[in-house]
Formats: sequence, C-alpha cells, structure tokens
Amino acid sequence: MTETAFAALILILLGAVARHTGLVRQDQGDVFVRVVIYLALPPLVFLIIVRADLDGALVLVPVAALVIHVILVVVSWGSARLVGMGRRSTGALILATAVGNTGVFGLPLIYAAGEGFSLPAAVMYDALATALITWTSTVAIANHFGLALALGLVVNLAGVNELPGFIERPCEIMAAAVLPLTMLYGGLMLEVRGLARLWRQLSYVAVVRLGLAGLIGLGVAYVFRFEGEVLNTVVLFAVMPTAMMSLVLGVRGGVRSDVLAGAVAVTTVLCTLTLPLWRALLV
Repeated sequence: MTETAFAALILILLGAVARHTGLVRQDQGDVFVRVVIYLALPPLVFLIIVRADLDGALVLVPVAALVIHVILVVVSWGSARLVGMGRRSTGALILATAVGNTGVFGLPLIYAAGEGFSLPAAVMYDALATALITWTSTVAIANHFGLALALGLVVNLAGVNELPGFIERPCEIMAAAVLPLTMLYGGLMLEVRGLARLWRQLSYVAVVRLGLAGLIGLGVAYVFRFEGEVLNTVVLFAVMPTAMMSLVLGVRGGVRSDVLAGAVAVTTVLCTLTLPLWRALLV
C-alpha cells in the first residue's frame, strides 16, 4: 500500500501541475468524475463481487460503517458546539469528518494494495453505507453504482466466478482507470491559497478523519467481532480522506464551502502518508 499511496500522491501532484500549466482547466475536472462514476467504477464493483467468496459476516459490515458514521457525527457536532461554532461552520465540520471517500478513492486503493484486506467488505461498506449517506442525493449515481453491485451478486450467486474474456478484460481495463483518474481530479481541485487561515478547522478534520476515526472503527469492528481481512478493511475505510461529494452537498446545503474544499485537499494529500501507517498497524 505504501507504493500505491505514493503513486497516488504523484498523480495528485500531476493533476495540480496540469491545472497550473493550463493543460487541463479546473472546470474540466467534472469530465474525470463522470468517467469514474459512470464508466470505470461500476466495472470495478462488478468484478470484485463476481470474484468474491461471499461471507455471512459481510452483511454486518454496512451496519458497522453506519455506526462509525453516527459516532463521528456526534463527536464533530459536540466539538463544534463546545467551541461555539456557527451553523454553517458546524455543518462543514460534520460533513468533512463524518463521511470518507470510500468509493472512488478507497475501492481502487484496496484493489491495488494487495493482500490483507477484503474487497467484498470494501464494496459492502461503500455501496450499502457510504452510498446511503452520500450518494443518494444523486439518483443517477446511486442507480449506476447499485446496478453494478446487484448484477455482480446475481452472477456470483449463480455460481459464475470466472467471466468470459471479452467481458472480463474490458471491465479490468476500466476498473484500472478509477484510481489514476480520481487522483488527477484531486490534483485539479487542489487549492492551497487560503488554507492557512483555516488551519484550526483543517487540523481538527485531519486528526479526526485520518486518526480518531480509525480508533473508532477498530472499536466498532471488535464489537461486531470482525476478524482478519474484514476487520482490516473496516478500519482502513474508516480513515479514508474526506469525501469529495461532501463538498458538492455542502455547497447545496449552504455550509462553508471553503472549509470543505480545504478538508478534501488536505486529507487527500495527507492520507497518502497515513494510510500506509494504518496498514502497517493492521497487517
């Protein structure tokens, strides 16, 4: 995972360079997102589920993920109230800390990271927990993602674990595009100006999102009696960076977009350092 995380950091920086040199404009980043969501991510989910050895414990993974989310919401809300934050700042803090980027960042990272983690658990965590929290605001996205999951389950339960080459190979190629496109998009959106004045909020988000959330995830995983790869996956998904969709939802909801944009940028970059540390602790 260290190599994968380092490669992700390089791709983020390449995206930033492409933006600042004018090779790709920031407003063109939406194309990257659409390609990932509609063309690349569904094949990744489909391949993972078709190839999976489905375990009964996986049913509890989304429940554990929702418990982690609720705890993070309460922690963030309580912290904001304690220091007297306003409504817009409180909303931004909650969105930035309580929802991780488990889909377009977490799934391809786990997929590329090697042994020690459960890909089916990762899909269940993202599709049936994070998706309910975040992605249902966009019906088209939810339908595309849900269709890939449902189709994969149908094929798997039908006893088909090996796909014909003409189906499997295109899916593999598209699935491989998720991580690089997402990281390049992160670089395009990276904005360092103005981060200094938000250092208190962003420091809090980074500590909770990339650190405390992992301890909460570990505690919840033990309560649910997860073991091995499933436990590792639940904990690692708990410490994914702030979800990029949180920024979209936050702007629509009227909360502070500067805090959310800063949180996405800071946690996405820092997680390339923290995720290998968490992996070393878990595996």
